[in-house]
Order: sequence, then C-alpha cells, then structure tokens
Amino acid sequence: MAGQLSSVAGRLDRLHEFERDPVTPDRLHGGRYFAAFFAGEHIAATEFVIGALFVQWGAAAGDVIYGLLLGNLLAVLSWTFICAPIAVQTRLTLYWYARRILGPGLTAIYNLVNAVLYCCLAAAMVGVSASALIMALGRIPGLPAIGHPRMSDVWPSGPGWVAVVVMVGAVVVTLAILGFRRLSQFAAVCAPWLFAMFLAGAIAALPALEDVRALGDVFTAASTRIWTGRPYEEPIRELVGPLPNARLPERVPQALRDELATRTPGSVPITLSDEAVLTTEQADTRWRIIDGAREFIIKPKADAHGGPAGLMLHRVLPKLGFWHIAFFAWFANLAMHVGLSDMAVLRYAPHAGFGLYSAFGMFLGHFVAWLCAGVMAAALGQGLNIGQMAERALGTAGLIAVLLAGWTTANPTIYRAGLALQAISPDWPRWKTTLAAGAITTAVACFPAIFMRLLDFVAIYGLVLMPVGAVIFTEHWLFGRLGLPRGPTGGRGDGANVPALLTWAAVLGLCFPFEMFCSLRCPMDRLGIPLFFRWLPGWFVACGLYGALAWIFRGRSAAGVSASDREARVPRAPVSVGAVVPLKAVDVDVAAWMAGAVALLTLVMCLVLPLRVFLAGPVPEVYASNLQTCKGQLLVATVIYFVAATFWFGRRERARC
Repeated sequence: MAGQLSSVAGRLDRLHEFERDPVTPDRLHGGRYFAAFFAGEHIAATEFVIGALFVQWGAAAGDVIYGLLLGNLLAVLSWTFICAPIAVQTRLTLYWYARRILGPGLTAIYNLVNAVLYCCLAAAMVGVSASALIMALGRIPGLPAIGHPRMSDVWPSGPGWVAVVVMVGAVVVTLAILGFRRLSQFAAVCAPWLFAMFLAGAIAALPALEDVRALGDVFTAASTRIWTGRPYEEPIRELVGPLPNARLPERVPQALRDELATRTPGSVPITLSDEAVLTTEQADTRWRIIDGAREFIIKPKADAHGGPAGLMLHRVLPKLGFWHIAFFAWFANLAMHVGLSDMAVLRYAPHAGFGLYSAFGMFLGHFVAWLCAGVMAAALGQGLNIGQMAERALGTAGLIAVLLAGWTTANPTIYRAGLALQAISPDWPRWKTTLAAGAITTAVACFPAIFMRLLDFVAIYGLVLMPVGAVIFTEHWLFGRLGLPRGPTGGRGDGANVPALLTWAAVLGLCFPFEMFCSLRCPMDRLGIPLFFRWLPGWFVACGLYGALAWIFRGRSAAGVSASDREARVPRAPVSVGAVVPLKAVDVDVAAWMAGAVALLTLVMCLVLPLRVFLAGPVPEVYASNLQTCKGQLLVATVIYFVAATFWFGRRERARC
C-alpha cells in the first residue's frame, strides 16, 4: 500500500505546470483550449443567481441588454489589453511575477490572501453543486433524506450535507490537480451542453408567463413581465400590527420600531434611524417605510385559502439602471482581468490577442446565460433557489447542469489558489498545494453561508485584490519609461516593497465596504459611490499613488541604477510576442467522427425539445404535460451527449499527443 501511494505521489510530482519558470514555446496552447476554458468557467451555476437578481432588483429590459453588452465588452478588453500582454511577455503566473515586484515578504501576504479568497469563491461553487446533488439524490428511492440548508443557515445542516460536500470537493480537487490542459478538456465537454441548457430552460419557461403565445410576444414580455423596472419586494419577517392609517408621512411609531429591532427566529433585527417615516399607501392594506436609502413595504400576508393572516414586512430591493448593470458586468471578474489573476491561464497563449477568447465566457455566460436565467426566474418564480428553478424548467437535466456548472467554475479557481500557495511554499510541488487548497475549500463549503452570500463576497474579493494588480501594471508598463528602478527596493535586493504596501492599504481604506460589517464607513461610501463603481477610481488612485510613492522612496537611487539593472527584474517571454506555435494535425477514426456527430445532434435536440413545448402554447394543462415529457427527453439527450462527446474529445486529444 505504501509503495502504491509513493508511486502515485511520484507521478503527481511530475505534473509540471511551470509554477516558478516561464512557460516554454512547446507548451503553448491553441485557441480552442482558451475558448473552452473561458466558456466553461463563466457559464456557471452563479449565472442562475445573477440573472434572477437582475429581475428582482427592478432592472428595465433595455438597461439589462445594453448594459450587459457594454460591461462584458469592457471586461473582454481588460483581459486583452491589461492581463494578456503582461502574461505573454513574462510567461509567469501572477503569484511568481509578483514576487519580483513586491518582494518575498509582501508577496507571501498577498498570495496567502489571494489563496484564501479563491478558496472561499471555490467553496461557494462546491456548495452550489452540492445543493443540486442533494436534490438529485432525493429522487432515488430508498436513500435517506438529506437536509438542505436554509437561506439563513450559517452552520452545516447535518452529516448528510457534509458528506455530499466532501464528495463534490473530491472530484473538483482531482481535476484541479491535473492542471490547465485537463481543466480545458473538461470544460470543452461541458460548456456547449451547459450553454444549451440555459437556452432550453428559458425557452421551456416562457409559456409559464401565459401571455407569451408567439415569438413576437417575447419582446413585449421582456419589458412588461420579466425586466419591468420595478424592484422586487422581498418578504423578510412577520409583524403583529396594527398600523396607523395617516396619509401624510409621519414618524415611525415606537412600538413598531421596537418590534423591528427584536430578533425573531429566522429573521434579522432591523434598526431604524430617527429620520425614518411611515406612509399609508392604501388604508389597512399597504404601508411604506422610508429610512434614507432603505425602503420597506408592509402589507397583509395571505393564508392557505387566500385570506388575510397578519402582516408581512418586505424589503424593497435597490433598483438597477444602465450604468449599474454595465459596471456590475465589468466588475464581476475584476480579480481575473484587472487584478491579473488570469496570467496563470494566459501565460500559455501564443500572443496577447488570445485575451479576446474571454468573449466566449462573457457573451455566452455573462450575457446570454444571465438573460436566460432572468427569464426562468420571472416565469417560474423560484427566487434564488437555483436548484429548484433549474429542476422546474429542465428536470433532472437541470440539476445536472447546476452540478456541472459549479464544478467548471470551482476547478480553475482551486487551480489558481494552488498556484498562489505554491509561490509561498516553493518546496512543495503544485499538486500538494492544490490539494491543500482543495481541503480548505471543501471545509469552507460545508458552511452554507458562503454560497448564500456569494455576490457580496465577489464584490469584496475583487476590491481586495485590485490594488496589487494596479501596482504590477504600473511597474511593468510605466517604470521603465519614467526612469524609475524596478523591484521591491529599486533593484538593490529583495526587501519589501514599501510603496506597494502603502498603496494597497490606502486604496482599501478608500474603497472597502466596511459598512457591510460595522458602523465604519469608507470615504467612497460617504460620497455615495455604489459598491460596483468604486473599483475604477480606486484603480487609478492606486496607479498614481504607487508611482508617486515609488518616486519618493526610490527616486534618489534611480540615477545610480543602470538601465540594464532596471530591466533585469522584468522577465521576457521565451518566444517573441506574436509568435504562434502551430497545432499538430489530427487524424481521428470514423468512430470518433460518428461520436462527434451524435454529440452535435443531441445538442440540437436539447434546443428543439423545449421549442416544441413553447410552440404548443401556454394552456396550463397542456403546458404541464408537455414540459414533463420534455424533461424526460432532455435527460436521455444529456446522457447520450456526454457519452458521445467524451468519446470524441478523448480520441481527438490522444491523436494530438
């Protein structure tokens, strides 16, 4: 047994991913790898959540469509002109290149923060996949029921939940250990089917809107039933009442203030300011509380028979406009492009233009998939329970989609976390650090709060990593032109980069959303700058502040450092920028071509089947029967697709080796 484990460890040690060295010309990859990688990572389970949130936040149809077009275009350009050029010039991961700029001490802190944040992000994806797997296991007769966490849960809901999370985590970590090539191959199989599932779910859900009877009705329903421009009123807690019926705004009664401030099971206490006012909008049926930027609605709660059963407090979600959505789409992957984390991926690109392949993820995932998820959320009314939403639209195939979509995002995220940890512990091979990152990820995923508050976390981790990306961008592109010495101490050793540390701390103090955790407010919050807008002025502040501090700390020694010394710390690519390594021609057998044709045909069927449900019309009885039949057929098509596609991709990859 010990000998077998030693043999496995030896094989894993030979999985070389250029953790510390520039990628060599013979290991560059063609465009299909990057298309699959970006599509697989960004057609993810979170798209169900984000698409539903645009509906709930009251976005208008035009704002959603045009805002996403602009925001995703800006994200693609950020990958292409900020991240990719540095990646192909250095051929290094961000985590190892940062060591040459930040110094070993600050790099250790940065990489540790990076790894922890990526582990938490991957944990959210593992939790989402586990959620779908639990629903799927519940369909198997004889298996004990596994308790699913509630939206308000922080702690694991039971041993069954933990066991499922560990199972999912084991699969995700195994794929991440195998490296970039295996991640791309896995995504290449999953991404086309996941995209088809988003389209299929939206098409199948449209008749549930009832007034959508033909293709032309879809455009009308988009603005009147889906993205209406009216924010969602989220029920948050029951109230005792009664309430006054004064038409004019008046101070919120003390009894109501005290009731809201009291913690009750399953609800969070709400403290109102002294300026909060109460207005009666409809006598005995609807009241509105306005407290600064917060709004609440109180209205009767209906019982099982439709009659009144007390009062319910609803939180009015903030309304999103065009610029909110555009900046959200640009911000969503801030750590990857502006924060430069995807240097780990794009260092394998033949030239910087390969950053354009991120469009496969942005426009298939963060545009089409977000729109499709919005349709499903509006038509099926499952809120943010993505497992139920996917199951109601697509059946078991929908649960498989959520499961795989979580995997395809968690895999590269754990891969990045392993690279970050490997830069801290260079004596460990990458597979060991990836395994450690996977263990942390799986442990965190057991706590459901991490994926219940996913969007808040995405905002935080992007802001935390952004200033260091600005520091590296500034030093890489501007210092040579300004005559400033590069490196943590201006080319005179490996000390800590004090200007970078001060810049990181100052920009976090300027932008970080402290108000989410305590009464402290950052300057940008006091200026009324929304969370998803803060990074752009913060990035420019970081570039300017770092340049000024570096001039102060290093300027006196700049004259004594030769040009060659200043350039020595910036590695160059082992091949010239723009060089393309030709892919090996492949000659696969007839069986593989037949399998590829079958896989393509089943993808077409995954769209034809829900289209038949849509064309049959919205009559409730007919629609329910057709949808149930479609769900069974989609599951059969899914099984056939994965068998055929795996065979096709496997044969083609072996032919290329």
